[in-house]
Amino acid sequence: MTLKNKLLATLALTGLLIGGPARAELLLRGNGSMVYDTTTNLTWIADASLGGLRTQADAAQWAAALLFGGFDDWRLPGVAPVNGQSLQLDYSEDGSTDVGFNNAGKNSELGYLYYASLGNTMAGLVNTGVFSGLVDAGNPIGPVFWTGTASEPGWGLAFFMGMGAQDQLATDTLGQAWAVRVGDVAAAVPEPGSILLVLAGLAGVAGLSRRRSN
Repeated sequence: MTLKNKLLATLALTGLLIGGPARAELLLRGNGSMVYDTTTNLTWIADASLGGLRTQADAAQWAAALLFGGFDDWRLPGVAPVNGQSLQLDYSEDGSTDVGFNNAGKNSELGYLYYASLGNTMAGLVNTGVFSGLVDAGNPIGPVFWTGTASEPGWGLAFFMGMGAQDQLATDTLGQAWAVRVGDVAAAVPEPGSILLVLAGLAGVAGLSRRRSN
């Protein structure tokens, strides 16, 4: 291999390493009371058991009325149709419908968190990350978390955290309420280039002040 080819190969490899898709990060916020997912731009309450057991309507009302961390725009996690049109309620194990396993797309906020952000499989919950309240010692398929998505009259979609399944649940059933919101709760931090510009501006102002005083 010529030196030119070696350089091109090295640059290509560097591009793959640097330019590849960023891996999701779960960042603690609010002294550990909230968790920000950098990939989905969602902030979750770190204690998933905070909302307690409620019917779907009660869970939705609780989340909508919640004031936590200085924010009042909390809601239940949602599910958008995997086909982009309407909910598919037939069972599948490949995520091709909205009921079953491997609903790992961003259209299912709980599914994406379970499979992609936390790295679990349909074999069962192994990784809980920085969250608490994701394990029910008395119920290996639970806890069962409500989504805010209705499916059929009297039924809504819920997520069975112990095994990573998304399924319908009667709306008057008691399920776990967990709140999420869009956006990062942390204050924006200026990029290094912006910080340098600010410092340069401050230095210029200081120099101007000294000239005027002289």
